[in-house]
Amino acid sequence: MAEKSPLERKVQREIAARKEAERLLEQKALELYEANQQLQVALRQLEKQSQHDLRKFEFEEQVDSTMIQFGRAFLTNSVDDAILSNFLDQLTNSDVIETAFLNLTPNLIKTLNRTQFGHEDHARSQQTTTYIQWIDSKLHMPVEISRERVGELIFSVRVGDVDKDFIVNQMTLVLELLCSALSRQIILDSALDARLRAEESERSTKEFVAMINHELRTPLNGLLGSAELLSDTSLDDNQQIYLNNLTHSGDLLRTIINDLLDFSKISAGMMELIPTRFVWSEIENTLVGIFDSKAKEKCITFEVDTQQSFPKCFIGDAERVSQVLVNLVGNAIKFTSEGEVILRCQQSPNGIQFEVIDTGRGIAESAQRSLFDPFVQADRSSRRHFEGTGLGLAICKKLVELMNGEISFTSEIGKGTHFTVVLPLKAAKEVELNERDSADKVDRKSIQELSILVVDDIRMNLVIINQMLKKLKVTPDTQGNGFEALKAAEAKQYDLIFMDCRMPEMDGFEATQRLREQGWKIPIIALTAGTTLEEREKCIECGMDDILTKPYTAADLEAMITKWT
Repeated sequence: MAEKSPLERKVQREIAARKEAERLLEQKALELYEANQQLQVALRQLEKQSQHDLRKFEFEEQVDSTMIQFGRAFLTNSVDDAILSNFLDQLTNSDVIETAFLNLTPNLIKTLNRTQFGHEDHARSQQTTTYIQWIDSKLHMPVEISRERVGELIFSVRVGDVDKDFIVNQMTLVLELLCSALSRQIILDSALDARLRAEESERSTKEFVAMINHELRTPLNGLLGSAELLSDTSLDDNQQIYLNNLTHSGDLLRTIINDLLDFSKISAGMMELIPTRFVWSEIENTLVGIFDSKAKEKCITFEVDTQQSFPKCFIGDAERVSQVLVNLVGNAIKFTSEGEVILRCQQSPNGIQFEVIDTGRGIAESAQRSLFDPFVQADRSSRRHFEGTGLGLAICKKLVELMNGEISFTSEIGKGTHFTVVLPLKAAKEVELNERDSADKVDRKSIQELSILVVDDIRMNLVIINQMLKKLKVTPDTQGNGFEALKAAEAKQYDLIFMDCRMPEMDGFEATQRLREQGWKIPIIALTAGTTLEEREKCIECGMDDILTKPYTAADLEAMITKWT
């Protein structure tokens, strides 16, 4: 074969090079195509993942928004039918939760009228779920409060790009919010029930105290009133002894009744202070009048030692201050057989200080720790020499605390006892009291000239007050109920009316209110056995001017008449 020329060899090389270049080009094109295909697959996967993440994000955001909105609603409102229905509706405003249904046990919460909420298709679902589980495309979740199953929450879910575990996590948060709201409402319902029961109990207690107060004091008024009237008659020595025994027993019974009722009122939260301006000398005279004769009977000394700096007038509840001092001085005289009892009155940095010092038998150290406990006495033996309920000091302590004061004592067997009471009483200017007294001074009729009407349904009370007024040379008109009182007031002009509060047909409250509506301005004084603040307020609200509490004496009647006529 002839050897190829250089030109042919060059052409062949160029052809071979071109073919090699075409082969390489074709190979690169194939590689580029394959890379492009892989890129397309990766892009499609990335797009799919982005859509999946976006749906998860949107679902999570929608659940968070619902929980924030209804978390506030559950805290500020009661859980009722409307709020639960709105809560379930809000949860279905996503592409993931198609329907929602809540089934609760009956009578779980008082504010709910229904037991089923949400989509009706799930209403037949049985409450058998004890743990979170998927049944087909439905997510069943038990509702538990205090480890007790009280219902079921069911979601119909569009299972797609959002995986089931993520859905369960989100719906678990929803379930926890719902359980917390239901638990809080149950606690609120229980607290409301407890408060209503407590209010009912308090109301019943107050009604009982008011009733027993009236029922005990009414016959006591007859007893002590009859004894007082009997003392004005001619009696032989034996009869005088019987009368003294009757009076002593009646006074003791009154003390016991007062102690029991006061303690009941304090325990029931019915005892309230009524602060007024008062003169110390009035309380001092009361104490001397009560205890001076008793001290002389026992051949001991009773003295009220008032320091020079001690104010003459105060602002406070004079009745309760007097009650504390009467109890303390009474105890001191009761337990002192020889020596003296001193009531020392002076100012202190914390207010007014009262000291009751006696030289009596003293209090054993074993009894001192429980001395202020109710129904406790220093001598508990069956051979004790002294009467009493054991309530006096307990009431004193409660009253002193009610007045924001302090009470304490020291005692030594055979040497005596020293009680100290500090009360934050405010001193009043004497001129204020004098001005008040001057303002009250008017031209007055003598008591004998007064026309007085007494209204009471109990004949015994009418007899007693009629006889007491006759001692003042007053013959009153008497009526048995409110209707009769209105007729009497229309027929005659009276200067003063004593009006019983509790009467049949028409009570004293209504009768007084009608008289005031008709324009009557005369003083109307309540005759009542009730001592509760509610009854006193009711007396004033209906138009009565003052209150005379049973049992009363002729002196009490005279003081009331003098005050208001």
